Amino acid sequence: MTLIGFFRIIINKLKWLVLFPSMLAIMVMYLTRNMPKEYQSSATVYTGLASGYSITDDGNEKVDYFAVNNAFDNLITTVKSRETLEEVSIKLIAQHLLLREPNKDILGEKGFEEIHRILDMNEIAKLIVPGNFEKTVAKLYSIKDSSNRNIVQYLLTDAASPYAINKISGNVTVARKSNSDMLEIGYKTNDPAVCVHTLKFLIDAFSYRYKNIKGSETVNVVKYFEEQMKAAFESLQGSENKLRDFGVNNKIINYNEQSKFVAESKEDLSTDFYKEKMKLEAAVKAIKRIEEKMNNYSDFVSANDDLMNLRQELSTLNYKITNAQIFKYDAESIGSLQDNADKVKLELKEKARDYYEFNNSIEWVPQEAILNEWLVKVVELEESKGRLQVYEDRIKQYDGIYKEFAPLGSTLNRLEREVGVQEKQYLSVLHGLNLARLRQQSLEMSNQLKIVDNPFFPLNPNPSKRGLLIVVSFLAGFIILLGYHVGGAILDNTIKSPDRVAKMIDLPLLSAFPEHDASNVKGVKVDEMRNSLLQQVINTLFIDLKKIDPQAKRYTIIIFSTQGQVGKSYVAASIVNKLSRIRKKVIYLHPDVSNKSGKYLDSNNPKLLSYKYKVNDGIIDYNSVLDFITTAENSSPDLNDVSYNVIEIPRLSKYPIPANLVEQAHYSILVADASRSWTSADNFLMNTYLKLAQGKVSVLLNHVAPDLLEPIYGEIPKRRSLLRRRFKALLGGDKY
Repeated sequence: MTLIGFFRIIINKLKWLVLFPSMLAIMVMYLTRNMPKEYQSSATVYTGLASGYSITDDGNEKVDYFAVNNAFDNLITTVKSRETLEEVSIKLIAQHLLLREPNKDILGEKGFEEIHRILDMNEIAKLIVPGNFEKTVAKLYSIKDSSNRNIVQYLLTDAASPYAINKISGNVTVARKSNSDMLEIGYKTNDPAVCVHTLKFLIDAFSYRYKNIKGSETVNVVKYFEEQMKAAFESLQGSENKLRDFGVNNKIINYNEQSKFVAESKEDLSTDFYKEKMKLEAAVKAIKRIEEKMNNYSDFVSANDDLMNLRQELSTLNYKITNAQIFKYDAESIGSLQDNADKVKLELKEKARDYYEFNNSIEWVPQEAILNEWLVKVVELEESKGRLQVYEDRIKQYDGIYKEFAPLGSTLNRLEREVGVQEKQYLSVLHGLNLARLRQQSLEMSNQLKIVDNPFFPLNPNPSKRGLLIVVSFLAGFIILLGYHVGGAILDNTIKSPDRVAKMIDLPLLSAFPEHDASNVKGVKVDEMRNSLLQQVINTLFIDLKKIDPQAKRYTIIIFSTQGQVGKSYVAASIVNKLSRIRKKVIYLHPDVSNKSGKYLDSNNPKLLSYKYKVNDGIIDYNSVLDFITTAENSSPDLNDVSYNVIEIPRLSKYPIPANLVEQAHYSILVADASRSWTSADNFLMNTYLKLAQGKVSVLLNHVAPDLLEPIYGEIPKRRSLLRRRFKALLGGDKY
């Protein structure tokens, strides 16, 4: 749509574009004649969310604007939360129900009458505790929670109730003042006292809820750390008790000192042991040397021992022989014992001889002195052996102590490490608890919301929006109606204008005719336009026919349409009237299917030969114009002076097509109605015709709005003001 077309719609529909919004504005004016006055109050609360001081602030912390904005969002959400507004509403109900009469500082006359219109005195008596605001609030809460349907629930939820939560929420405004710590809360209603008290109740309610919400965060954290600290302390005590019991059971006072003492004692014992071993070796060597001096004195002693043993053995054998003789043993046993006794006697003699030789040494050293020295060393040797045995037993005891004491060290280290870990965990939890308590205290200090500006009592109502509503309603009506017409023009799928013919019908445009009824287009010289456009049609026909067959003496022109009621008879009559005034005779054949056929012909023109023919199935086989004329008049005219055969055929959607004549036609004109849509059925019928047509086929668009003929006509001849002409010149040709 062009910009000119847009303004053309405004001009053509200007009457309705003014009348409809005016009626809408008048209706709004009437409906708002008793519009109640609105009073508005506000309060400013200091939050300290951005620049407030806290215990944990060391002076170097940077402001986290995202966190600050999030905190303000949380605070604003708390203000407008359902439960906060519910508390405000219940307190207002309690305050107003306790009134015995209107009070300009609490509730005006209109509000008092309204609540007593909703509730009678009996119902009010059931809801209040006379003279006690707090108990009345508690009673209203208990009634509200008693069931899903009760009078308090009705007052809180019904749209007609002045205490409806949604109504209060819609009148509350909450906003942060620029980038400050201030929160501005506003409320508007039709009673100034209610406005002030609503803000007071709202500030109290959301302050309390916000403190509880923020406090509950740290309370849960502190509780968590306290539980963790208790568990960590119990674990630490358990580990310490295990370490204590381990020391008691294993008699460990100081493991490091004890292990050091054991190691040192064993080292001293090892030293003494090796010293004693040295003494033993010395004694052994000394005895060996002395025995060499004693000329094998040991053998002497040994011989003495053997001598004594043999004497004892001989005594035993003599005892057995005597006993055997007394008890009269057999001779063989006695003889065996006697033989053993004889052998012992011989050995005894030999040992006695050896003992004599040992006792008489040939060396000059006295044998007695050597023997005494030998005895001393033997005693030392035996003493040393005894001490070494004791040392070895003690060393074995120390090995047992080592085996017992060594694993105790690793177990003790593990227990001490466990105690250390539990202690660190306990200290860590204790540190977290201290931080949480510090944070809790900081939040308790920072959550003290302070009122900078208390709610004020509004003495004057807000400016009425009645005038704005009237203006908005007028503009809305204008825009809606204009949008309706513009949308209708954009969505219009009719052919409408000449520039849409090629796109929708896909045939060349011959020309277009304006609306036939000039009364619909006031101020436009329709007859002048029609004559000019008809002349364009004649000029185009002459040019096209000359190109088609310049030697032809007679041209056949067929005028057809796919549907009826398109003005085909009028178009055909206009063309033949014009052609008959230019050349020789013109034959015009028109069907008898319409009462308008032949209505627009120039009956006084002798060169116009008009024939009405009957439409039947036989026309499909007609071969010439004479077939139509014979059917119409039963006579054959002279065709020598005829220049044009113009044949109007009935609509293709209902009647047969004269196929032979269509093939012979030099030119075919399809008449289309601009006020109708071009459908697929029209395309189908047109393509059927095009299968037969050998000559040129063009479209003539009829019933076009005069303003839409500018693309083929130029400036539309009508009366225009100077302003309108200049405005059109400014916008002409610009498209959107």
